Amino acid sequence: MSFRKCIDDAVNEGALTQDQAKEARDLFDELEEQYQGKMNNAAAQSQAGLDTFNALQRKTTQRKRQKSMQLRTWQQITRNLDDYRTSLGEQDIYKAALSHFEQDGNSRFSSVAQREEAIKGEAFGEMSKILGTFRRNTIGEVRQKAKLKNVVREIFGEDTGDISARELAQSWRDASELLRKRFNRAGGAIPKRLDWGLPQSHDMLEVRKAGYETWRDFVTPRLDRTKMIDENTGLAFSDEKLEVVLRDVFETIQSDGMNKLTPGGASNGKSLGNRRQDHRFLSFADADSWMQYQEKFGNPNSFDTMISHVTNMSRDIAQLEILGPNPNATITFLKQTLNKKSSGDVKAENKARSTAKKIDELYMAITGRNNEPVNGVFAATMAGTRQILQSAQLGSAAISAITDLNFQRMARSFAGIPQTSTITQYLDLLNPLGAKEKGELAIRLGLIAEGWTSLAAGQMRYVGDISGPEITRRTADFVMRASLLSPMTSAGRWAFGMEFLGTMASNANKRFADLDPNFKRTFERYGFDEQSWDIIRNTQQYEERGAKFLRPADIRSRTDISSDVAESLTTRVLEMVNTETNFAVPSSSIRGRVALTADSRPGTIAGEITRSFAMYKNFGVTLVNTHLVRGMTQQGLAGKGAYFTNLLISTTLMGALALQLKEMSKGRDPRPMNTEDFWGAAFMQGGGLGIYGDFLFSDVNRYERGLYETIAGPTVGFANDIRKLTIGNLLEVAKGEDTKAASEFIKFTGRYAPGSSIWYLRLGLERNVLDQLQLWADPKAGKKMRKMERRFRKDYGQDYWWGTGETSPERKPRLENIFEN
Repeated sequence: MSFRKCIDDAVNEGALTQDQAKEARDLFDELEEQYQGKMNNAAAQSQAGLDTFNALQRKTTQRKRQKSMQLRTWQQITRNLDDYRTSLGEQDIYKAALSHFEQDGNSRFSSVAQREEAIKGEAFGEMSKILGTFRRNTIGEVRQKAKLKNVVREIFGEDTGDISARELAQSWRDASELLRKRFNRAGGAIPKRLDWGLPQSHDMLEVRKAGYETWRDFVTPRLDRTKMIDENTGLAFSDEKLEVVLRDVFETIQSDGMNKLTPGGASNGKSLGNRRQDHRFLSFADADSWMQYQEKFGNPNSFDTMISHVTNMSRDIAQLEILGPNPNATITFLKQTLNKKSSGDVKAENKARSTAKKIDELYMAITGRNNEPVNGVFAATMAGTRQILQSAQLGSAAISAITDLNFQRMARSFAGIPQTSTITQYLDLLNPLGAKEKGELAIRLGLIAEGWTSLAAGQMRYVGDISGPEITRRTADFVMRASLLSPMTSAGRWAFGMEFLGTMASNANKRFADLDPNFKRTFERYGFDEQSWDIIRNTQQYEERGAKFLRPADIRSRTDISSDVAESLTTRVLEMVNTETNFAVPSSSIRGRVALTADSRPGTIAGEITRSFAMYKNFGVTLVNTHLVRGMTQQGLAGKGAYFTNLLISTTLMGALALQLKEMSKGRDPRPMNTEDFWGAAFMQGGGLGIYGDFLFSDVNRYERGLYETIAGPTVGFANDIRKLTIGNLLEVAKGEDTKAASEFIKFTGRYAPGSSIWYLRLGLERNVLDQLQLWADPKAGKKMRKMERRFRKDYGQDYWWGTGETSPERKPRLENIFEN
């Protein structure tokens, strides 16, 4: 019986669907054509039939495996929904559903956001030497570019004679292989290729601009076709099949994957478990070929390519492990489950609908789909504008970040780890001497280094968005580094994480019941018990210069426990440390970003207005989703009251310190502290919303912005200032009025020049440059400066220790002013 007849019989018997039958016939025809001429017809048909059967069997096995894993995922999610309890002990399936995307204070199960950070930390731990060698410098450039090229050549199998580059290449292979295996365990199917080097990044706009023929003619001679094996047939591609496949690759790149979507079908194309092998399809002949392609159609910075691969793989693995091989199907399952459990109760049905919308928003934020621009040019222009504004306005954010010391204190106390050496650890990690070695140690321990891996990571705390053209990202990144915000953020996160892992090591000789009560409760919140603690504490400790740590990666490497238990404990420890770190150094959160921008898309009017509104509010919203939510989860009114009292008093006091330091950095004496408006402003400052403190007792803030304009965001204020400088002056000219254009332009430049607000440079720049230009351009400038000084004296009780318009300070700041009435 012929193979085609077998297929027809299988369809008639119901063993194959029409789609499966078509797939089998197409594959059989392709294989038979390739074998023709190499063997006689009978042998070609026989071999083609055997290979087709084996290929279909592999696909069937993978589909069954994924279906089984998907079912187990749904069963686990159902248990999570049933087991979730609020701080009052009540079941809440709606909060439980949302906690699968980002944890809250009551969830005892992992979330996608937690899992992604843990996986990323472990992978970066394998690459600690790479990150330390090529970490970005102050101006955002990758270091040692010549060695980086040697690493690329070593990765592609060339012998450069550079032993260090060979070792770094091996660490990349170890990290990428760790991710590949974990992806496959979670339901993926990426085949192992010993000759695989680096993934490609594709510039969609450059590929689209080139067109298919130009792109194909450039890429084809640079490919090693012997390595490009058809996964269905196990054979090299024929010329005809390669043409078809390359056309599909081109369409995928230039449409950003939209060609994979089926109208009316799933919203995100094929199952996540069946993706990622696409990224290994193009196999370049050597390092030069890969670098030439990246230079023309991708990102020539191979360090960025490595970081992007780890980040994207970590995100996809996290989705697979929490939501199953087909996350979109799980999203539908979650919504249907909520609807089913809410049926018949109008209030519950409304709750289910609102939760379903939040699920979509959180999932879009996790996958990044809500950050995909509708109009790329408009989105890039607006993103670049926001980053220029950040580089001009966030130069003093490092002073505000001093409040991290208080959040560190609270987080350490709550977690049961020592608080006494917090400042010492901060200063040690900020010290540039030995910074590379200390950073590499932190990364080896599994602690993530945003400042080493990404541009403009510092302002994520206040902005929550680092997209945009590279030149504006570099500008913003430079200011964040130069102002010390990025180093302070990294130092704070590393200090907390290292202390946590060090405390685990110092308690390794204690039974679970004998641990400090707060430390024990922290482990219990993440699902650890006596049995899991015994495994953790018996792991060999990692020692560095006399300091000992219980390193999560060493749990994974143990051979005396099952690999599943080792991976589970490794991941959960990293999730615990990373999550608690977010309380010690509040950074951006997915819930916070969604609360501010919902499902709006960049490149639309609504999306850009929303992103302007969200600027500088992310930190305050993150506090709501960390410390305020944690306070609400405490037991009883006494527990809640104690936590909130501690939070309120301490954040207000630290806000007062930050407020006074910022005032002195602007040339003014400290504000008197015995007034209601000061403590209101200190409270707002401590909560990350310092600019709104001005509106407690005034119609405008000190930047002469009204409340509505401030709420609308800096982009709106920037647009309004441009309007005044252009259209406003033209109207004044038409009326025959004095435009004061020179004075307004100087003021505009001082307000929006990148780096102009860096706290240790701003005052000298203002007094010796901007004020002098104002005095030259505007005869009334001196009078206006005195008027402003009188306003601060009247409204805030402050004099200037370095007066406006003066080229040198008159005196030191009067610290005793804090006690004045």
